[in-house]
Amino acid sequence: MKKILVAGSLNMDMVLDVDHHPQPGETILGRKLTYSPGGKGANQAFAVGRLGGDVRMIGCVGADSNGQALIDNLRQAGVDTSAVIPVVDEPTGLAVISVDDCGENCIIVISGANFCLTPELIRKQESVITDCDYIMTQLETPVDAVLELARMARQYGKCMILDPAPARADLPDELFSLIDIMKPNETELRILTGMRTDTDEDIRKAAAVLLEKGVSKVVVTLGDRGALLAEQEGVRFFEGQKVVPVDTTAAGDTFTAALVNGLAEGMVMDEAIHFANKVSSIVVTRAGAQASIPDKEEVKEILRRN
Repeated sequence: MKKILVAGSLNMDMVLDVDHHPQPGETILGRKLTYSPGGKGANQAFAVGRLGGDVRMIGCVGADSNGQALIDNLRQAGVDTSAVIPVVDEPTGLAVISVDDCGENCIIVISGANFCLTPELIRKQESVITDCDYIMTQLETPVDAVLELARMARQYGKCMILDPAPARADLPDELFSLIDIMKPNETELRILTGMRTDTDEDIRKAAAVLLEKGVSKVVVTLGDRGALLAEQEGVRFFEGQKVVPVDTTAAGDTFTAALVNGLAEGMVMDEAIHFANKVSSIVVTRAGAQASIPDKEEVKEILRRN
């Protein structure tokens, strides 16, 4: 199996169960508050570990109890955390997540130590980067660090994957040309391109813009409808799994992790997308971020029954 590196965010999630998400000026009552390990980077690394992948993580946490809890949880999933750095000047990142009765979520992130992941720190991890085959990152850490990581991935011939969340419209043009696989959802695709994504044809056109910017492959997740793969050779849709959602937190992170883990195991792209669809469909039927991610044997059993 090929080696996977995840560079990115680690957050402690405060998860609020609510009837519905509040409108501006509205006060609502929550039902329950739970704390759960999260952060897009940590979710991806955790998912790869749970799926049996060979994975390391680069990131920053505060020198506090939340940071230690996040590191311990990753280690339990088999993640090498030797490049997760505790910093004394910032607290561990925190995410406040409200989940409504339909399973949809709203998330506010306080970055904390995540913004200590600088280009200088990335360069110090050169040996970790050169030792891997696939590199995944997101946008919950500074963009200049993401760009430096992508430059190093290209320099050393690694496959670079960007999950562009939280999406932003001001990414440097150079970054797009350094990405081998970009995995936005429909909302993120709209923000990245400034184009409509209301219909399948809209999505095709917006994905084509990312290809024109230099991205090699674009995988757009479409919720329960599945996913779309856009590349220079054409566009293909992949049907999703119909389930009753409980909480969509970490579904996108797990999709990306399962996709890359599948590629690392030797799957071709189509197989890896089918696998990622199936794994993420399990995640949305459970509450929490990392707590909702199944392990390899559980996935095999669920797929066998279905």
